Amino acid sequence: MQEFKKGMDISFLPELEDKGMKIKDFDGNEMDGFDLAKKYGVNAIRLRLWNNPENVEESNGYCNLSDTIAMAKRIKAHQMSFMLNFHYSDFWADPGKQRKPKDWENLEFSELKEAVFTYTRDTLLTLKGEGVLPEIVQIGNEIRSGLLFPEGELPNYTGMVELVNAGIQGARAVADSDTMKIMIHLDQGGRYFYIKEWFDKAFEAGLEDFDLIGLSYYPFWHGTFMDLKETLSKLVLDYQKPIMIVETAHAWRKSAHGFIDESQEKIAGVLATPEGQKKVLDLVMNITASLPNQMGCGVYYWEPLCMPQPGEGGWAENMGLLDENGQVLEGIHSFEFSREKFRSKETAKVYEPPLLQIQEGKYPVLPEQLSVLYYDGTLEKKSVIWETDLPEWVEGTYSIQGKIEGVKEPVSCRVQVFKEMPVRKNLLSDTNWDNGLTQWDLEKSEEQVVVQLFPEFEDPFPAPPLNAIRVESPKNFTFCVSQQVDITKEDYYNLQVEYKGTDTTNVEIRLFIKTSEEICETMIHPTEHEWGIYEVKHVLCKPGKITVGIKIKSPPVYGLIRKFQLFS
Repeated sequence: MQEFKKGMDISFLPELEDKGMKIKDFDGNEMDGFDLAKKYGVNAIRLRLWNNPENVEESNGYCNLSDTIAMAKRIKAHQMSFMLNFHYSDFWADPGKQRKPKDWENLEFSELKEAVFTYTRDTLLTLKGEGVLPEIVQIGNEIRSGLLFPEGELPNYTGMVELVNAGIQGARAVADSDTMKIMIHLDQGGRYFYIKEWFDKAFEAGLEDFDLIGLSYYPFWHGTFMDLKETLSKLVLDYQKPIMIVETAHAWRKSAHGFIDESQEKIAGVLATPEGQKKVLDLVMNITASLPNQMGCGVYYWEPLCMPQPGEGGWAENMGLLDENGQVLEGIHSFEFSREKFRSKETAKVYEPPLLQIQEGKYPVLPEQLSVLYYDGTLEKKSVIWETDLPEWVEGTYSIQGKIEGVKEPVSCRVQVFKEMPVRKNLLSDTNWDNGLTQWDLEKSEEQVVVQLFPEFEDPFPAPPLNAIRVESPKNFTFCVSQQVDITKEDYYNLQVEYKGTDTTNVEIRLFIKTSEEICETMIHPTEHEWGIYEVKHVLCKPGKITVGIKIKSPPVYGLIRKFQLFS
């Protein structure tokens, strides 16, 4: 049986160790990071490589070749599998940015291809000479929007593929596929339509053969667990390539300064707690291992060995597997997974119904069935029996308890009762875009940014449609839709919108109110499965003109916008 890779990307570790970070096991014993990882079942390590990080001050010079060699020797000493991730950049490369190394900035395209080939080959020859040739090599990091911009930026698939092929050829010049596997790594692990389009167009443009598909899957960015299951299953059928999740993570607490807040926690569908973090890892492990013929062959956590530092925020604040004292968290036990421990029809969670809102004198319609998610990523509708001792439906908020056969924990449904349903005067014009976009201002960075009206028809048909704006682009883009409003009365105002769409690394979607004195914003973290309601609240606006709207700065995603409201 092929060993299932239970991996970590711990590229930050040398820098954190140099800063004095101490790691502790559950008994409080200080341990070397590799020793701790091995103790709890980790058998694979992924490292990123930057060309010349000393060219970028923020890198502090780490993740260069000498660091990689030293870390690779520690990997080999611990008898772990080694994956090397070529970023082909002096610093971060991801869907939002793929900046060429400084030394390659002025090269002609033919010279750039030769540089990719030579650099890949020579780096791997150096590692081979040190006895630390990786088992797996990534040709680029999250290259769904391309690499080495602008020459390799999509939608220029021809240019991108020629550069990727140069990297593949450089790797093949050092070792064949029996010795070292070549991986293509994309984000959007739960969105089959993005990944299918990329591979089909890349193969059409001449992408050379490779060995593994690597995906990033963060449940607060990249779709549901069921989406992940569907994507992995379809990709295996389409391309007959083994698949790994080479980046995943979940928060162990919410943080205004970290990478997950309440809206992202809701999208993920799992609480940001140590137990929730472990549940996400268990789900991703089991879903990946559920693929037939062992085609799902591993899961890697992105940067788990980092600990919160006072006042710093960022990833370490709540996304690693260490608390403020450097003690390991419950999620580390997920790496004790093996194919023999696969959990199929074991309940992972129940999707409880959304808040129901009714007016006094009405009765809520409680759902007869709820969706139950199993650890293998399958979903099943199951009947729910609600308690029969229901309250009198007077103004207030109630929690109704229910029971599902075969599920240990009770479920609940919250009901909010109003004396009268709230009605608000909207100060914005033509928010259903019945006159097109004539009363709204649009700004976009590229001609490729497509902006369309997207009508949805609701009962009773054929009633007038509820219109949304659909925005998408095949390449990285910026977009803004806004309206200027005359304020006649000084007051506190709220801006509200409904938004639905896809998300990933380096997506910035901001709902804003701009007054003469300040800009107040709310970050939007969308999902494509339901409309989210987002607000900028309690902004003091004085008589005069204000501007409200949404602005987007993003790699290729799509978004739907509807039901703008501005009210006091």
